[in-house]
Amino acid sequence: MTMATSSKRRRTTLLSSRHGMALACLLTLAAATSAHAQDGSGEPGLRKFGLLLDAGAPHGVGLSAVVRPLPWLRLQAGPTTNTLSFGLRGGASILPLQTFIAPSLNAEAGHYFGSDYNDVVDWLGASPSRSAAAIKDVTYDYVTGSVGLEIGSASRFNFFLHLGISYVALNVDDASALLQDATDDPDVTARDLHVRATIPSVKVGFLFYF
Repeated sequence: MTMATSSKRRRTTLLSSRHGMALACLLTLAAATSAHAQDGSGEPGLRKFGLLLDAGAPHGVGLSAVVRPLPWLRLQAGPTTNTLSFGLRGGASILPLQTFIAPSLNAEAGHYFGSDYNDVVDWLGASPSRSAAAIKDVTYDYVTGSVGLEIGSASRFNFFLHLGISYVALNVDDASALLQDATDDPDVTARDLHVRATIPSVKVGFLFYF
């Protein structure tokens, strides 16, 4: 009777010990899971949307909406102005490193709509000429490739500097008046004028993710 009671107590103790160990494991696992979830929620993840403001030469000032589908890829598009006319642009940036100071590779294309460039003549204090009609509707397109330096948090705020090359295509709808003024010959006629050039490009700006 005593032996049976002792054996029974041992089984009860062993069973209680196993239950206790299982309960301790479950509690440890639950605590670890809770801590991991809190750590993940405390750190900001990839912010996919933002606003970009920049200024540079020769393409003026721009404001763009930013979408970042991947940590290393940034897409942007928005309006621009060169103080004489308004335009639209779109671009992409490759960000190979997610560090506080990181390089970037950038490509951008844009278009400026027709504008009245006589404002420049007035600003310079010059008198209008017969070429005034020729510079009332000037448009240009451009494609820019650049390398950049990005400084700041990859998930919140960036300051950047881009240096590169722009290919510019400028169009004047009616170049006759311009050539007549240059040659002093009212009988000169011409087709639309197209000018192509490759020029240096520089841009600085700020980017805020939200």
